[in-house]
Amino acid sequence: MRNDGSETARESIWRGVRRAGMGMGLALAGVMAGCSGLGDVPPPPQVLDISTSGELRTSLPPRVPLVVSSVEAAPLLRGDGVIWREEGSLAPNAYASYQWASPPGELFAQRLRDRLSLEGPVVLTNVSGTLPEVRVYLDRFEQVFKPGAMPGQVQSTGEIAVRVVLTQNGQVIDQLRFAMSVPAETNDAPGGAYALRQGVDAATDAVAQWLARQPQLRHHGG
Repeated sequence: MRNDGSETARESIWRGVRRAGMGMGLALAGVMAGCSGLGDVPPPPQVLDISTSGELRTSLPPRVPLVVSSVEAAPLLRGDGVIWREEGSLAPNAYASYQWASPPGELFAQRLRDRLSLEGPVVLTNVSGTLPEVRVYLDRFEQVFKPGAMPGQVQSTGEIAVRVVLTQNGQVIDQLRFAMSVPAETNDAPGGAYALRQGVDAATDAVAQWLARQPQLRHHGG
């Protein structure tokens, strides 16, 4: 009887060991399956740009050389995130799978220099200290979603807000402040980017026309 009891006890122990081993194997398999996704790398964000406009611009008279340095952007616009928000919301969002080629302030500055160079030289620094300077502040550059005309419909716009200050010899000559709102053809990041591109076209042209009205900047060639 004692021997039978010992055999029964040993069999019971081995059954427990086998069950424990199977449980550990299943647990390990589960861990490995869970870890298999850890090595997956998400695709890089798609890069959006406002590029150079190919549209014809308003013909303006020649202008004296001026300085257009960096554009000062609002804190939200100092990275390369593509910002969107719902109309009236104070909580901005950024698209997870899209980014700008450069921060919006840099993109806007380059487009502005390209546009203003059609009327006269544009430089980055005021080496002589006597050239007129154009200081630009980009306060808004985002896609805004709002209710459409029909119930349940959504539409979006590209929104830009800019402040411009013209100075010379440390004195403020004039200031300009305006906002642009351009409807987007599609309610996604590329649609918003294209609307913002059109807004930049209009904004840079508005700055060029404003500068053309400044008597101090008229070029009197001889």
